[in-house]
Amino acid sequence: MGNFRQKLFSLLTAVILLMGYVSPFPGQTSAEPILTVQQAIENNSGTGTVEGYIVAHTTGTNAYDFEAPFGNDYNLALADNPDEKDASKILPVQISTSFRNSFGLSSNPDIIGKKVQVTGSLQAYFTVPGLKSPTAMRFAEDSGGNQGEPEPPAVTGLKIHDIQGEGHSSPYKDQNVAGVTGIVTKIDGSSAFFMQEPEEDGNPNTSEAVYVYQKSHGLAVGDSVKVDGLVKEWVLDGYSEKLQTDLAMTEINATAVTKIASGNKLPDAVVIGQDRIPPSQIIDNDQFGVFDPAEDGIDFYESLEGMRIGVESPQVIGPQKYGEVPVIANKVDGKVYSPQGGILLTKESSNPERLFLLINRDFVAKTGDRFNGLVTGVVSYSFSNFKILVDQDTLPELTEAQFVEDLTKLETEKDKLTIASYNIENFSAKTDAAKTKRIADSIINNLKSPDIIGLVEVQDNDGQTASGSSDASMSYQALIDEITAQGGPAYSWTDIAPEYNQDGGAPGGNIRVGYLYNPERVQLKEAPKGTSTEAVAYENGGLTLNPGRIDPQNPIFEDTRKPLAAEFEFKGEDVVVIANHFNSKGGDTPLFGKIQPPVLDSEAKRIEIAKLLNEFVAGIYSQDPEANVVVLGDLNDFEYSQPIEALENGQLTNMIETLPAEERFTYNFQGNSQVLDHILVSNHLADSSEADIININSMYMEEHGRASDHDPVMVQIDLKQKQCPEQSGNAKGKVMDNNGKHLGHDKKARACGYKNAS
Repeated sequence: MGNFRQKLFSLLTAVILLMGYVSPFPGQTSAEPILTVQQAIENNSGTGTVEGYIVAHTTGTNAYDFEAPFGNDYNLALADNPDEKDASKILPVQISTSFRNSFGLSSNPDIIGKKVQVTGSLQAYFTVPGLKSPTAMRFAEDSGGNQGEPEPPAVTGLKIHDIQGEGHSSPYKDQNVAGVTGIVTKIDGSSAFFMQEPEEDGNPNTSEAVYVYQKSHGLAVGDSVKVDGLVKEWVLDGYSEKLQTDLAMTEINATAVTKIASGNKLPDAVVIGQDRIPPSQIIDNDQFGVFDPAEDGIDFYESLEGMRIGVESPQVIGPQKYGEVPVIANKVDGKVYSPQGGILLTKESSNPERLFLLINRDFVAKTGDRFNGLVTGVVSYSFSNFKILVDQDTLPELTEAQFVEDLTKLETEKDKLTIASYNIENFSAKTDAAKTKRIADSIINNLKSPDIIGLVEVQDNDGQTASGSSDASMSYQALIDEITAQGGPAYSWTDIAPEYNQDGGAPGGNIRVGYLYNPERVQLKEAPKGTSTEAVAYENGGLTLNPGRIDPQNPIFEDTRKPLAAEFEFKGEDVVVIANHFNSKGGDTPLFGKIQPPVLDSEAKRIEIAKLLNEFVAGIYSQDPEANVVVLGDLNDFEYSQPIEALENGQLTNMIETLPAEERFTYNFQGNSQVLDHILVSNHLADSSEADIININSMYMEEHGRASDHDPVMVQIDLKQKQCPEQSGNAKGKVMDNNGKHLGHDKKARACGYKNAS
């Protein structure tokens, strides 16, 4: 059969030659036939020209990577169908050096799916039929490529600031440049480096530095060089172009690097906060419409891309994570700072002045520490933020802030109920003993043994092991045993185990919310315990299930923790506590990403969950306007956000908002101190309740003794003083009864059943 095909192929070739075949590509005069990919696979010898679609990057024998990012520029793979995935129908194609700038998939991931024509040697490549040593490569007329026209000559005489331009994309993107000079300021491994002009051009809107990709460059800091190559916009290290989240950096894919001299003085560092003042209010307010480094933080750092900068004695505003230390150069009037030295995320500002020093993962730093001198480095971008790649050899000493242990200000009182919310970060019976001891110690000493603790992120007994069981009895008991061993109360626990792997979190971990409670102080009211799929209700003055899940089969809770309601009795008073762990912010685009303003896809789900909870609470009040309700947990949003407003909505008061602004944080994300953990109470309990946030974790690393990544939140309630008052000093607006008497806070008046409250 093979001989017959070869004879038929030879005959076809002869016929085409006799017909005077002419290529449809401009400038092509070859009389050779154009082979399909299948023909090239079946007749894999000699030389030939193959036409097909670029479908993949070849990574091994019959192994292909069909999606960016791609590992290198050395090969591509062709098929007759642009959606082909069958390895037997794919032809791996080697890319010669002269064609890599235009056809290398690492440098040009957007050419996947384009039709090309390649002339070369038909022979085995990656041990399967392939094409090697191409002598010609061109795009087809209908491919969107350059269709075989010769590449334009390289642009010469450009300075780096010309290539960078005033904007987030180079005006010379995808063009070849030649003779670009600079001084090497930072080596990024053996395959890349940063170079910078010795002097600035006087235009603060254009960067004087650029990233250069060149394998085995052999350069050192201080070398002056001349570079030829292709200008690209490329996501160096992060969440990739295909996710449409991260900004690209301007780079030159070098075809030639010539060292001119060594030992040159480096350009002076631009000192942030002195030479240039970063915007402190706005990241972007025009969707990249106007490049304005003076107003937009995202434009400010772009104008310094790749350049040497310095920060004089920066203050640390969050713990080191992933090798990054968040800092600020200076405090700004009107901003909110914590007493410990952090900067608070507010409705008004996301704090674009934050800087990230990329040092190493072993570096130990906490909120409030300060570097004792000038920190220098070059500006890069990775994983959704601009970073300073610091000069390790000149990094000044870190002066540590005094460690002051935070203890709750709420004093234990016999007749007052204390309730806490505590995210204990993926805790299970398999958690190491040191963390278990720290959590137990914090509950006893920092929180002073609350009567009820709503726990968040309790995992099943074997943690992230795929055992098929979601039971967490041993996890609770491990913590309870350690609390009693340290002299604390003998807590009881309750929860409802989720269906296996149905509540999100780490696979196999089955995180859930649950409760510890001190049976010497409070009692869990008698009612049947609910199952994972049963919905609790409030009837005849109490919960129908105790504990019970709120509407657990509602589609809104898919792959999300279900709210858990439990009813307790304290000193003859009943209180319904609802523990929560709302869906995370995963899927939202970053503050410093390529989509502006950031898209908060996850928020819509939290709003719907909040509305559902508010309706459940409203149902309780419809039967008993003076019912005592506490809603707590990791709500994964801020006190001023739409989900929290939807949760309050006339039924509840968020006790976080009763605290001074500088104390409102339970979590630190990329240097922003922020509230994710909340406690809300019935409006009629607000005046008889006091809140506290105990900052023992979010500012610190494990080296400092943190027990979790969240700080616990507490509230103390005097249930005996919760009766509806005639007048309240807690006034966001007072209302009056029909006789003109002031009834106090409008929320409280409604909850107390005053029909004319407005």
